[in-house]
Amino acid sequence: MIEISRIETKLGKKIEKNNVIEKQFSLKRNSIEKLVGIKKRYISNKNETSEKNAIEVCKKIPRSVLKSISHIISVTNTPSIKFPGVSNFISSALKIENAHCINLNLGCTGYVDALSIAYDIISAKKKSNILIVTSDTYSKFINPKNRSIRPLFSDGASASIVKYSKKGFRNTLRKFKNIANTEKDLCFSKNEIFMDGPAVLSFAIKYVLPEIKKYQNFSSSIYLHQAGNIVHNQIKKNIDKKVFLPKNFHKYGNLVSSSIPYLIKDNFTKFKNSKNLILCGFGVGLSLSLLILKK
Repeated sequence: MIEISRIETKLGKKIEKNNVIEKQFSLKRNSIEKLVGIKKRYISNKNETSEKNAIEVCKKIPRSVLKSISHIISVTNTPSIKFPGVSNFISSALKIENAHCINLNLGCTGYVDALSIAYDIISAKKKSNILIVTSDTYSKFINPKNRSIRPLFSDGASASIVKYSKKGFRNTLRKFKNIANTEKDLCFSKNEIFMDGPAVLSFAIKYVLPEIKKYQNFSSSIYLHQAGNIVHNQIKKNIDKKVFLPKNFHKYGNLVSSSIPYLIKDNFTKFKNSKNLILCGFGVGLSLSLLILKK
């Protein structure tokens, strides 16, 4: 059984409000928020890379905690170099030299995937203490003239400590799905991010929503990747009103791999006191990853 004992977060230092984009593209005032539900985005400056943001968020964790880390699992789609991975930079910067470094090239499913791996590691060895770090800087790879996806994505990082606890969560179900021939619907090619918005939305409605509906009775809370207004509202309309479905995309935008840890942190007391819950990430692939956790 596992517990997430703490989560630290970091956002890009620059704030881009909707009115900047609306003015640039001659859009109606407040039209972006009405469509996607996002009020503003946090953008990394020139010096804030995925690696640097990951290191900075880890520095918020006390040294006494970092000393006991046995594994570092990093998640990013936007490294500044192809290799080595983010976890290796964290190991060097924070002098965690005896940790097993695991680097995942994943997007919006990444935190759920990392937590699934952490669960297996802890199940095999209870003394393991795992640092899961998510960090993405999508803004650096979005064409400023792309008015479809520029209003969606924020840059951010998170660091979670995951360890064994007798009173923690058991993973009672895992569900993974990857849709064939959808790789180009959300991809990073020729140093730029491309997204087919209607295709991604169709994927969420056709594949993610049925899975949430199918398993909602196993949970009192659902922590869902924060893609935006349309997906959230569709899922909210189709599940029991008693199920807690938090949201924070209106505050932060789409934080990619950091989306779910930010959501958990914003509702940390309720999360830790839950008896059963669902975590579901979906996006790049196109794919989804779903975990049911129960105490």
